[in-house]
Amino acid sequence: MIDFSHSKNLPVIYHGCGNSTMIWPDLIEIGLDAYNPLEAKSGMDVIDKRRTFGHDMAFCGNIDVMKWADASLEDLEAEVLTKMNAAKGGGYIVQSDHSVPSNVSTERYEYAFNIVKNTVNIP
Repeated sequence: MIDFSHSKNLPVIYHGCGNSTMIWPDLIEIGLDAYNPLEAKSGMDVIDKRRTFGHDMAFCGNIDVMKWADASLEDLEAEVLTKMNAAKGGGYIVQSDHSVPSNVSTERYEYAFNIVKNTVNIP
């Protein structure tokens, strides 16, 4: 499926819950382009994964939805900015580490969005 998708110039992003790090070398070997969502509660950390796997595979996610919902705004900002360090050199899509729960208010969602937007200078 990956080869077929690549033959059509389509990237392949795999969604997997939990911590599947032990199979990542196999996913990289078969040409997977990116992995999502890197659940923080399962011990996944995008900074650690970038150090271990470099740019062999892109990453999507890892912004802890529990922090998104309940952390102070300062701690939420630190969470987003820290995880954005994995974007250095490309290959990281900022997103939640799971479905965004209903207890994340529109204001808090927009707050995190604006951190990203202002950090990468998106008009």
